[in-house]
Amino acid sequence: MRFFTYQKAVDLLPQVTSLLKSAIEAKAARKKSEADLSAYKRRLVMAGGAFPNTNRLAAYADQAKTSYEAMKRGIDSIADLGVQLLDLDQGLVDFPAMYQGQTVYLCFQLGEDSISHWHPGDEGFSSRRPINQEFVDQLDAGFIL
Repeated sequence: MRFFTYQKAVDLLPQVTSLLKSAIEAKAARKKSEADLSAYKRRLVMAGGAFPNTNRLAAYADQAKTSYEAMKRGIDSIADLGVQLLDLDQGLVDFPAMYQGQTVYLCFQLGEDSISHWHPGDEGFSSRRPINQEFVDQLDAGFIL
């Protein structure tokens, strides 16, 4: 597990935010492609098995596959940075850190201005606590490469 100082997490935030947005957009595109494919198949059934447009079927399937791969690349890239993706739909990520010898998480949710909360390692989002300067000073002082 990679541990972050507060500043390292803040510095990485624009890249993580971009990856999150890309993965969310790709997930939405995949969902739309799958819905379009299902709707097209239903129309074919309702038309009594009319001759399907195989190019259209392939395009929907290809778009769904391409979107899935783009979403997976975004998710994998976030993980490769050492950041933990908790919920793609909410854009919720945690940056592992060390505080007073314990693993904690610097918590960020898409739409927030910056990393402004943290929670203990054995607790979750509902236990978020505000980050203050004293916390940052102690967090960074205990950082071990």
